[in-house]
Amino acid sequence: MTREESKESTDFIKVFEEKTREIFSVEANRERVGELAYENYKKSFGCSQSMLYAFQEVLGFKDDFWFKALGGLQGGGSSGLTCGALVTGFILISARVGRNNIDDGLEAILPAFEPSHELTNWFKPMYKSTVCAEITGVNWFGMNEVVAHYLGPKGMETVEKCARLTGGTAYKVAEILSQL
Repeated sequence: MTREESKESTDFIKVFEEKTREIFSVEANRERVGELAYENYKKSFGCSQSMLYAFQEVLGFKDDFWFKALGGLQGGGSSGLTCGALVTGFILISARVGRNNIDDGLEAILPAFEPSHELTNWFKPMYKSTVCAEITGVNWFGMNEVVAHYLGPKGMETVEKCARLTGGTAYKVAEILSQL
């Protein structure tokens, strides 16, 4: 990692820790992150990266490393498992209140539990599941099925559904972050 990249990463952490509550306490900013996440998904697909990119935009930082890293969460970890938008919400919550060092022990991970439970308790009844394959109706282990689904008649319905889910989840995460 270059000195410049290290500084950018440090700037990101500082902005995230110091500014999320302030920025997301404003309703217009929560709405904006939700709208951007929705639009990003519609334009480029992928719940986790669409959501992170929206947060980066509203918070005024760019971190290519984490953007790339979250790419593997699309499609429930490319396996139809836990929804990538929900997992991205957990990551953003933990970025705000999670532990800073492995040596901090068990007590340091506990502050992320309650807000993560809040997100899950909102998400599951809203979308009837936390499992991507159940939400989308797609078998993510069959690439031919994935392609056929998204290029077929139900594909645009699923894109719209997941774009709304991504935008709604981004809004809810911003709301939770405003309270931390």
